[in-house]
Amino acid sequence: MRKTSGISLMLLIFLSLSLITFSLLSISGATADENLSRRAADRTTEYYAAVTAANELLDRIDSQLAAYLREAQAESPASAQDAYLALCASIAEDVPEAVWTDGAVAFTVPVTEEQVLQAVLTPVFPDSGADKLYRIDAWNVVNTREWEADTSQNLFRSDSLLEMLNN
Repeated sequence: MRKTSGISLMLLIFLSLSLITFSLLSISGATADENLSRRAADRTTEYYAAVTAANELLDRIDSQLAAYLREAQAESPASAQDAYLALCASIAEDVPEAVWTDGAVAFTVPVTEEQVLQAVLTPVFPDSGADKLYRIDAWNVVNTREWEADTSQNLFRSDSLLEMLNN
């Protein structure tokens, strides 16, 4: 019998344990990447659903502003701009989701429980028929909950290890 058979067996055991360890680390990393990808996909889906809802609301506001423009031009063509801006102030009556504040139309659409998509539009009297009826001043995702720092620290405590060993 050869004396080197113990060394090759030890080397085989070491390599096997190394391969098992690296495979477990790979599985752990792949699982973490999958969870992160899933959360990112869910967040993106929620954001674009909110953008779609905001665009639908924006379309309703645009239609209402066009109706205000037609009404202002029909009533008093000479002072149509002043009449149009005065009618824009009543946008909240016709589109309940919108709010008129400081000469602008604002609305929010929920993205998640903690975030909303906030938009602010300023009505603009068009110079020609092809001009827009509003200018988008803000289109932002805003946090609705105040951020709280996590100050907890998970430290190793030897007394908890002693309690585990004693039980």
